[in-house]
Amino acid sequence: MKTIKIALVALVIATLSCCSSVTGLKNIADCKFQFKSISDVKLGNIDLSDKKSYKNLKLADIAVLMAGYAQHSLMLDMNVNMKVHNPNDQAAQLDGMDYILFIDDQQMLEGKTKDKVKIDAKSDDIVSLPVTLNFYDAVKDKKLQQMAEMAMELATDNADASRVKVAIKPFFTFGKDTLRFPSYITIGGDQVMPKKQN
Repeated sequence: MKTIKIALVALVIATLSCCSSVTGLKNIADCKFQFKSISDVKLGNIDLSDKKSYKNLKLADIAVLMAGYAQHSLMLDMNVNMKVHNPNDQAAQLDGMDYILFIDDQQMLEGKTKDKVKIDAKSDDIVSLPVTLNFYDAVKDKKLQQMAEMAMELATDNADASRVKVAIKPFFTFGKDTLRFPSYITIGGDQVMPKKQN
């Protein structure tokens, strides 16, 4: 778990007027973020959630992957799910986040989401970060079967989450101004994803 305690953000907050958005900003700085799981993994728009190896793919699926591989465009889609605990007496919120995705300590993607997040007081919630990247560009030293099996490993129920981590930088908007945390908070890279509950 990572507890966000950033003095610079607190200083900026202190200079702002007291309103619900400022309170939500202050409270997010006290939240604890924990890597939970990877879900909804697709490669070339093929759902890999029930695929354990390359041999489980249908011929039609392989044909789609081969076409994407040949065109150097093999898109990987997935959700990085984080558990967020808000210990405060009031809700915590953010307006979006910059993020950097790592797999096997290799940077895969930098991106941004503008999805608003609100965590109720004294509660836990799951925040899902949707990620899309050209997997061919990210691991183009690998053959197609290796790429597919690497993606399948991320989709399995008991995948090793030590391989996956995400660095996030929450941001908040006040009118036309955007306030970002001064540094990234790294989540994951040190856990085993829990098995899915039936």
